[in-house]
Amino acid sequence: MNRWVVILVVLLMGMPGCMVSKSKYEASVADMESAKADLEKSRMHQEALEEQIRNLKGLNEKISTDLEMMTTEVQRIKEGRKNEHALLETRERELDQEKTQLTAKLRVVMDQYQKVKAQNKALKDTVLRYQKELKDTRESPAGGPVGAMKPSESPVVSKSDSVPPVSSGVTASARPSAPKIVTPPTLPKIGGDLVNINKAPVSDLVLMLGLSREVAEDVVSNRPYRLRGELVAKNVIPKATFDEIKDRITASP
Repeated sequence: MNRWVVILVVLLMGMPGCMVSKSKYEASVADMESAKADLEKSRMHQEALEEQIRNLKGLNEKISTDLEMMTTEVQRIKEGRKNEHALLETRERELDQEKTQLTAKLRVVMDQYQKVKAQNKALKDTVLRYQKELKDTRESPAGGPVGAMKPSESPVVSKSDSVPPVSSGVTASARPSAPKIVTPPTLPKIGGDLVNINKAPVSDLVLMLGLSREVAEDVVSNRPYRLRGELVAKNVIPKATFDEIKDRITASP
């Protein structure tokens, strides 16, 4: 551009009637140099601005990419929390159902426990009563009631309890009559008797053999038995239980 300016100045100087003074020429050249310098500064400044624009564009693209990734991650976290919340609600409902079922089962078990407890208490009372009666029967002579005198024994009468002599003026009808001795009926001996598994009731099987009521009912329901060993052959009682009671039972018809 400077070259064209110089050429233009020379042409103007060479034209007739267009003479330019040296001072003006120098001033024009100085202005041109100054304009050239300002133009160079403007160009450099423009390049710097363009570089900043390119950097800002790159930064904007990077920020946009990061923002998109963060948005995707936030959405994924929200969906994960939503799914987890749904799973927790489902699990909570399942636990509530299990709790309700367990509560109902516990109530049934407690009712059964109370019934079994009452049955056990009644059975213990019955066993104690039978044991007392069996003890009293064993202790009584010849199966008689406890406290009855043996035939060889005679009551001892003290002097204070003796009957006063009857005076001659008292008739025989006025004499006190002798007490009547009532012979109690003879009770059957229980201690050495064998339990007939074909005839004994459930209560005797429970009390005499120590079986549970369910096992005793199974023994009764599987009658008749030709041999004692059929209790094991018919799977009524286990072999170990049979070995414990085999010497106390019989299968006679």
